[in-house]
Amino acid sequence: MGSHKEYMTLKKQKLDEQNTNQRFLLEDGRVSQIFKDVSVYITGFTEPPSAVLKEIVLRNGGSVQMFFSKTHVTHIVASNLPDFKVKLWKNDIIVTPQWIVDCDAAQSRLSEAKYILYRTSENIKDMMTKTEGNTVKGVSKNIPETTSKDFVGEFYSNSRLHHLSTSVSELRHEVSRLQSHYHPSYQPMNRKQTASLIVHVDIDCFFVSISLRSRPYLRGKPVCVTHAKPSDKLDSYAEISSCSYEARKFGVQNGMFLGKALKLCPNIVTVPYEFDSYHKASNELYRLLVEKTPYVEVVSCDEAFVDIMELVDVSDESMIQEFVQDLRSEIHKSIGCTVSAGIGPNKLVARMATRAGKPNGQYVCYSEESVKDYIKSQPIQNLPGIGRATFHKLESQQLKFCEDLLVKSKAELSDLLGPKTGETIYNYCRGIDLRDLVLKHERKSISVEINYGIRVETIKELEVFLLNLCQELDKRMKVEKVSGSLVTLKLKERSENAAVEPIKYMGHGICDNVSKSVNIANATNEGSIIHSKVMSLVNSMTLIPADIRGIGVQISKLKDSSLECRGASNIPKKSGKDLKDATICTAFQCSVPEFLGHKSTVDVKNIIKNWCESPEPYQVDVDKVDEYFSELIKYQNISFVQELLKFMRKLLKERSAPEWNAVFNSTLQNVQRQIHVILNGILDVEDL
Repeated sequence: MGSHKEYMTLKKQKLDEQNTNQRFLLEDGRVSQIFKDVSVYITGFTEPPSAVLKEIVLRNGGSVQMFFSKTHVTHIVASNLPDFKVKLWKNDIIVTPQWIVDCDAAQSRLSEAKYILYRTSENIKDMMTKTEGNTVKGVSKNIPETTSKDFVGEFYSNSRLHHLSTSVSELRHEVSRLQSHYHPSYQPMNRKQTASLIVHVDIDCFFVSISLRSRPYLRGKPVCVTHAKPSDKLDSYAEISSCSYEARKFGVQNGMFLGKALKLCPNIVTVPYEFDSYHKASNELYRLLVEKTPYVEVVSCDEAFVDIMELVDVSDESMIQEFVQDLRSEIHKSIGCTVSAGIGPNKLVARMATRAGKPNGQYVCYSEESVKDYIKSQPIQNLPGIGRATFHKLESQQLKFCEDLLVKSKAELSDLLGPKTGETIYNYCRGIDLRDLVLKHERKSISVEINYGIRVETIKELEVFLLNLCQELDKRMKVEKVSGSLVTLKLKERSENAAVEPIKYMGHGICDNVSKSVNIANATNEGSIIHSKVMSLVNSMTLIPADIRGIGVQISKLKDSSLECRGASNIPKKSGKDLKDATICTAFQCSVPEFLGHKSTVDVKNIIKNWCESPEPYQVDVDKVDEYFSELIKYQNISFVQELLKFMRKLLKERSAPEWNAVFNSTLQNVQRQIHVILNGILDVEDL
């Protein structure tokens, strides 16, 4: 018998011949050559199984290697790799099985960029493959460092927490648009009414349910959604965001580390995140709800509160049941996910009733007697607002069920838990919830924070990363159409005795939290201005860049920027009283009704003329002008609005002063908005 090398050579030749024979057997079924010049090596457990992946590759013109070879393999296909193999194959293309499945479904050679395994690994994080036809043109194997322009975008495109936090804001905007579309007369005001019939709608195992739509073969199996994949080491610190009911039977829970889940359920199947699919499903969910009624409160990407008081007869429980059943069926049919619902007189009871309806069911708890009986039977930890500390305080008093809390007075609970929490729990255990649906939201702050993969060595690198982060903040503020005047820098610094590299790969580990804020004189949404303020904070702190593990920038004291234009932020906030020629200020300090009492348009124009000829457009005067235009619009004196705007435009055109042009543009935008809001119209500005 020859050497081992000769044996392996012959074995590989035999396997290649088998693949070739299999190709010929599949020749009639081959529909494309999308994997021409692609040679894959499939390793470890995969979904679909390796046999299915092999059949897809061969059927579409590719080849499959049974042993890894750098000279023959173009793509490694894996769902999980141990650390030593990640390092061993650091310069190779490693994709998830979904790349093969999606290419076959699309009948097109898709970019590997979205399917790279372990995007945050030190070697393959930003491996971008560009294709032309069926031929690979080039592979970028550069690592996106923390300072790379791609780092922030790459992080947020794969961040579950980012998806959850931004989806709520985006959904609120979408719901507002849908309310105007389906219910033109609806006014987005938070209501104060005495009676409601609230439905709490909750998609079952949302992330998992979305994944199973394209993986029907996993239905009935323990499945979880996480970034990592199963490993035989059972030491994965990847967090599970969603798990199926089959997995929960083994004790697996949302938020659990994958390593622990594998010990409880060795056969659990992991599937990746599908953020685009979540986004589409959430939008469709809220479209279906708002189509029925404008009274919808956005809770999250997979749950909402809906008031159906005006849609059913509250005295007819069968009608309520039928309406909710039809709604759940419609949602299931549209997005392919089962839905549970709870129905009650308020948000508290509705949410708690959903527990009794899960999974894929509904529970009505509306009458006073049914509310009383249901709530008192609930464990106290089921009440919202009872965290670990509050639970232990109540448990120490032998209070385990809501029925036990009924014997406690409001004063006793306030002494035990504090006045606010005590009063809330006193009401909740009786099924009382005074909160109405929140139909109008006012955002208090916007922030961008990254606490994973942050590794910088110098202040210069920190400065570059902060610039990229502030640019991301710039984009978000402009989407929200807000500006802010208080900037806060948040840092996570490695604690003194913490390991340099934590257990979780590229995680932040044990850190000390540091924050510092600075005011901006004039509200802004410009990333460059925010960046300069952030760097002033950095320079005022004593930092060791290499110990920074998390970085965030927040802007608060928000205001509507839809009325502002570039350059308007430079208007001084000084009162016109300080001017030598204070004509405008004295005129506009009068109350609005008295000012509108001026019957002569000549007098008003003289006031405007004196103002437009003053040295600077002080903000206090700009505000007064805007107030006057608003009053004119309320009185529907649009002809004088146009006349006055033309007059202002002519005066300022002669001055050719950028700051005054910015003021005019700001005033014009304010007028347009007021006409839209008050009169539901648009001002013709072509001849201004």
